[in-house]
Amino acid sequence: MGDNFTLSITILLTGFAVVFAVLLILIGIIKGYGTIIYKIQNRSREKKANRNADLSKVEREETPAPAVMIEASDAADDDELIAVISAAVYAMYSSSDVRIKSIRKAPTRGSAWRSAGLSDNVRPF
Repeated sequence: MGDNFTLSITILLTGFAVVFAVLLILIGIIKGYGTIIYKIQNRSREKKANRNADLSKVEREETPAPAVMIEASDAADDDELIAVISAAVYAMYSSSDVRIKSIRKAPTRGSAWRSAGLSDNVRPF
């Protein structure tokens, strides 16, 4: 009886030791891989920085400036939005009895992810 108990405890402790040893080896492999990738990325950044430092000031300034977005007037956008909503309502109900009295933004209830999940789950098959 005592011999079986000793054998069981030995097998249990050996199993724990093997599992933890493998986990430590995997942690080392993952950290080593991360370090290698980090060094490679930094090396390429340093090469780009050195290349830009070697260029003359004129050559560095030749890079195009980012495009500037020009916003349209809000009134024109609102008129277009009202026209689109009116056309959609008329197309949906397709009767001449439809009259739009006002248009207002619906209150948001949570995030866009929540809304997408709800619409995906309540949509008919």
